[in-house]
Amino acid sequence: MRLKSKIKFKFKFKLFVALLVVFITACAGPEAFTRPGLGNPPAPALVKVGPGGYPAFMDDSEPFSLARATANSIDYFSKLPQKTIVFGTDRYSAAGMANALSRFREFLLSGPSAGLVKKYVTEKFNVYKSVGCDGRGSVLFTGYYCPEIKASLAPGKEFKYPLYKKPDDLVLADLGDFDESLNVTIVGRVKDGMLVPYYSRRKIREGALDGKGLEIAWCRDPLDIFFLQIQGSGVLRFPDGSREHVNYAGENGREYRSIGAILMGKCRAEGGRMSLEWLRDYLHSHPKEMNSILDKNKSYVFFTLSGDGPFGCLDEPVTGGRSIAVDNGIFPPGALAFVDTREPDFMASGKPSGWSPFKRFVLAQDEGGAIKGPGRVDIYFGYGRKAAEEAGFMKRDGRLYFLAPKDAILPPR
Repeated sequence: MRLKSKIKFKFKFKLFVALLVVFITACAGPEAFTRPGLGNPPAPALVKVGPGGYPAFMDDSEPFSLARATANSIDYFSKLPQKTIVFGTDRYSAAGMANALSRFREFLLSGPSAGLVKKYVTEKFNVYKSVGCDGRGSVLFTGYYCPEIKASLAPGKEFKYPLYKKPDDLVLADLGDFDESLNVTIVGRVKDGMLVPYYSRRKIREGALDGKGLEIAWCRDPLDIFFLQIQGSGVLRFPDGSREHVNYAGENGREYRSIGAILMGKCRAEGGRMSLEWLRDYLHSHPKEMNSILDKNKSYVFFTLSGDGPFGCLDEPVTGGRSIAVDNGIFPPGALAFVDTREPDFMASGKPSGWSPFKRFVLAQDEGGAIKGPGRVDIYFGYGRKAAEEAGFMKRDGRLYFLAPKDAILPPR
């Protein structure tokens, strides 16, 4: 997910801005320490490790999908050659990152064995480990996928729930433009000359955006829209059989709250296992509760129709099994990484049957509203039923490593 445009506002008093940031960071939860702002700078989320701290670096998938994903990060770094990329306390040049990844991609296209890939990486890259949520490297891995939902370009009896594009009155204010010590972007709208929070999910559901011409499609099921917003992108399938991608265009800036966490007690009481499938079944079977439960997640995502996708936060496509969403405020976007965790296995019936190792090179090519801090990663699993099953059940601890090319490191300042 991504936020592109920045609209500057001139507040009368800097003191008001400072107090606002204090309030925002205080409400941000345990990950707030990772966000630079008032007071001392945060501790690095990545720590450089020597060969004794390396993971096995034995990739469990084929090299060609990694080559495809790497090409997208090469495009990203090539667009910003003068930019400095930060890994922990070290700095690297974006041009050097692009060149190193280009050489790595050429190597991958030769079809090397897993052993040769390991040898190449350990020789050419420095390795950094995430400090995790506990300071000792524990990272929680979840999953997301690209859903396909039935929709129409015109409203009707079957298709009556609107999918909205980003409203023109939604504005962003980068508080760093007013004070360099502030690193917070807030979202809102202007009312009577004042910047106020944008409409919540409940207000939008009740019609706050009606009559503004923001509808890009209509869907059959409000839950389809809700889960599409969680995933951040998807595919609309129209009655004539045609399909079109929809990608993230913005959000209302309100608090993201997991409805899974809200319903966890009910899930346990029913002897179930928390997953997207369980959430969908529960809400469909309790329609009177649906709106009140969904409204607790005040965050609301807007979309744009696109001929291609899905796209991550780099404005580049994401690759199933090779792209991850991380907190770009503390991790380097576009960088090569290595994931060491486990993924769910499934029986033919679709029920989970256990866990298998998931050890794989990936690229940091996306971000998410709930993916904050050094202890959270979302793995993109791709399209289709299998991807939906894996993403829906994926919730496992593991380790996360970032790799930076040795020949692109910059001298200390």
